[in-house]
Amino acid sequence: MFFAAVTHLCLLFTVISAASFSPGTCTIPDGHQSLVTGLEAQLANSVILQTSPDPSALIALNLAEALDVCIKTQLVEKIQEGVGEKNTEEMTSGKVALYVLALRSSCENPKAVTTPQNTVNLVNVLEEKTKEEINYFHDHGTPKTTYYQLALDTLALCVEKSPYAEEASIILAKAAMANELEFGGYFSVDTGAVACLALACASEMSIVQQSQLLVKVIALALTEMTKQILGEQQSNGIIGNIYSTGLAMQALSVTSEFYNPGSWSCVKTTEEVLHQISLGTFNNPAAAAQILPSLVGKTYLDVMNISDSSITVHYSISNAIVGPSFSYSITVNVPEGSVLLTVLNAAQCAKPNEFSFETEQTSWGPMVVSIHNIQASTNEKTYWQFLSGKTPLDQGVGSYKPVNGEHIAAIFSRY
Repeated sequence: MFFAAVTHLCLLFTVISAASFSPGTCTIPDGHQSLVTGLEAQLANSVILQTSPDPSALIALNLAEALDVCIKTQLVEKIQEGVGEKNTEEMTSGKVALYVLALRSSCENPKAVTTPQNTVNLVNVLEEKTKEEINYFHDHGTPKTTYYQLALDTLALCVEKSPYAEEASIILAKAAMANELEFGGYFSVDTGAVACLALACASEMSIVQQSQLLVKVIALALTEMTKQILGEQQSNGIIGNIYSTGLAMQALSVTSEFYNPGSWSCVKTTEEVLHQISLGTFNNPAAAAQILPSLVGKTYLDVMNISDSSITVHYSISNAIVGPSFSYSITVNVPEGSVLLTVLNAAQCAKPNEFSFETEQTSWGPMVVSIHNIQASTNEKTYWQFLSGKTPLDQGVGSYKPVNGEHIAAIFSRY
């Protein structure tokens, strides 16, 4: 019925390939990068103090790669505890969707969330809540909650490659084309932006690719929504208001083929956002989380590109030269492709009393100068030697990448 009504319009569009959605990024001007790194640090420091951290903040920090192993571990544990403490039946679908994205961005499996009480398949929970949204829409012509939450649901389910993403995508596309929207015939900028991200993701799903008509309908919807978002631009580059601008930047960066070149100046928007950062506009963690991904050239779609593959590394330290001798061993899991420094951080995070360490920056990268409070000394000609098995490493801790099952030994030695 709906598809039949738009078939003649769909003929104007070619099928969208997955490669069509290539994010465009705005370069941070020289001398302003400190504003971005400062925002990252501010957000990380504020979130770690929260009893129940905002999942949006964890997503943003993961996309920015702004967390060390210890802080990420603590935040993930708090997120998992939140799933257990807050009965998922009481959570809205959009909240569950954010938890799914936060865990996936942390290389954690949202289908097996370990809580103090049990193990929760959060994707199944989201599917059930999205079904409620869809059924309510069919009965009443509107989602059970809001289109914003339905857009988050669709995005998270798409990232998880759930078949429920397809029907939710149809509803979003239908709403965009039929103007059955929240605010006088228009999506808000935030809602439109998240809907754009969700539909851009859905167009890449293999299940959706089997329906050329649906792909074309999504193209029509994205054309309409980007037009609406661009219609909310202000002369200084802000889109909607300063707090909705971050999501709008994400959406416009992955939908550039659906609006005319020159319709949006990413440079102007970025310059104004950086100015607002300098004024303290984004001191609130929720505001910082919304703007940060775009400033590092990322969108929520990049959650799909975060590898959830991990490796196991056996790490040991030993000293028989200075003071009481010692030897400690630990096995840690780190993301595949991690450098050795990540292994050291993971060990320190797990057992700080045994595996604490310090580094100094050199022209060759970070150099370990102390482990377990035993300091290397040029006067004593002592240093920390790193070996793979019995073979000395020829790369530093910031460059060497261990493989699965490898044994890395740090031995206090003389030269």
